[in-house]
Amino acid sequence: MSPLMPDGRAHPASLHPLIRVLSLMVLAAALPTMSLTAVATVAVLLLSTYCVLARASLMRLLHGLQRLRWLFLALWVLYLGFTPGEPLLPQLPGLSREGLLEGSRRALILFDLLTAVYLLLAMTSVPQLIQALRLGTRPLRPLGFNGDRLALRLALAMEGVGHAERELARVRTQRHGALEAAAAMVVALEARADTLVGAVRLPAETRPPLWQWLLPLSLAPLLVWTP
Repeated sequence: MSPLMPDGRAHPASLHPLIRVLSLMVLAAALPTMSLTAVATVAVLLLSTYCVLARASLMRLLHGLQRLRWLFLALWVLYLGFTPGEPLLPQLPGLSREGLLEGSRRALILFDLLTAVYLLLAMTSVPQLIQALRLGTRPLRPLGFNGDRLALRLALAMEGVGHAERELARVRTQRHGALEAAAAMVVALEARADTLVGAVRLPAETRPPLWQWLLPLSLAPLLVWTP
């Protein structure tokens, strides 16, 4: 689904890209301080929102979670086995109840962060991300920071990654082995290295409506809230 109107302007009912990015940053900063119940609630809300607003890209989220499955397992085992506390079973004194809860909390924090990032990318186009980055870095311009240059590099990188994903999907349909598919993709990308991305036009800057600032402001108390 595209949040843009046919003429390229943001749809009036959609959130400004800068508001989306700031809300993600506030949530990411608040998650480590939340309790297990809170991060589990956030996980349910994020996943429900994803299914409603970005159902078409749900498989992309599942693939992202699958890539990090060993990290999830490592977090859970690390806290389960090395956190002192009440043993889960008398026969397993090294595995504590506190470790199980803390490992689950840390794994859910990672799940929440990954889901929030994928939701942002699913609902925000590259030009909109550029716009958010340019507006967000505007206060740094008097210090000599060039936000336009950083935004352009982000656009080129994301367009290149998107092309690589499409190329890999194409060669997978033509090759049976994973190694053959990877080799074919590398050859194809090298052959088209100079034409992977075209010229990127930076979008015009638009300010978010004042009422939309209420969303990141409403999330700000989570930074100091403790259960």
